[in-house]
Amino acid sequence: DISEEEGYETGLIIFGGRTIEGVGGGVCQVSTTLFQSAFWAGFPILERWAHGYRVGYYEAGEGPGMDATVFSPLVDLRFVNNTPYYLLIENYYNETYESLWFKFYSTSMGRTVTKSDPVVRNIQPAKPDIWEYNEELPEGEIEQVDWAAEGSDVSVHRTVYNRDGQVIIDEDIISHYVPWQNIYQYGPGIEPPSPPPPPTPTPPPSEETPTNP
Repeated sequence: DISEEEGYETGLIIFGGRTIEGVGGGVCQVSTTLFQSAFWAGFPILERWAHGYRVGYYEAGEGPGMDATVFSPLVDLRFVNNTPYYLLIENYYNETYESLWFKFYSTSMGRTVTKSDPVVRNIQPAKPDIWEYNEELPEGEIEQVDWAAEGSDVSVHRTVYNRDGQVIIDEDIISHYVPWQNIYQYGPGIEPPSPPPPPTPTPPPSEETPTNP
C-alpha cells in the first residue's frame, strides 16, 4: 500500500492529465530500474505499463520505451523467476549521486539477452502551452509546473536465448505515450501571452480539367 502511513513521501505523479504532487511520487524510478534489471536478466515480464508521457530522464540510459510505472492498486510491475533456482534481489542507493541499482543473485542458466534499437512511430506534436493564474505567487513571478513532450508509439524488441542458443523469449515491448503540454503559473502583474492562432489549413491542390489542344 502506497501511503504516508507506510513511510512514502510526497513527490511528482501523473494524474488527471497533469504532473502534480502526490504520495509515493518518484516510486516509478524504482519500478523502472527493477524492470530494466528483469529485462536484461531474461525473465518473463508479466505486467508492465509505460508512463502517460515520455519522461526524459528515464530515456537517458536505455532510450525510450524502457520505463515502467506503478500506481497502487491498479497498475503494477510483475515478472516471474521461471528458473528452478532461488533468486536474491538486492538494491543499493547512492546518496551522493542519487542513483539506484539492483543486483540479482542466482545460479546462472546461461541466458543471453539482445535488445533492438527503439522504433518510434506516430509522433504527435506537444500540446499548446497552458497559462494559469496563481494568486499565491509573488507579483511578477512565473513558475513552470509541467513540461511539454511529443506523443509517440515506441516498440522495443527483446530476444532471450538459453545456454544452447535456442530462443526462449521473442517479444515486442510496446509503449504508447500521449502528447503533453507546458503549464505555466503566473502571479499578479503578469499578462499571459495570447494563444497562437490555429494554423490555416492548406487547401488541396486543384484538379485541372483536361482540354483538347
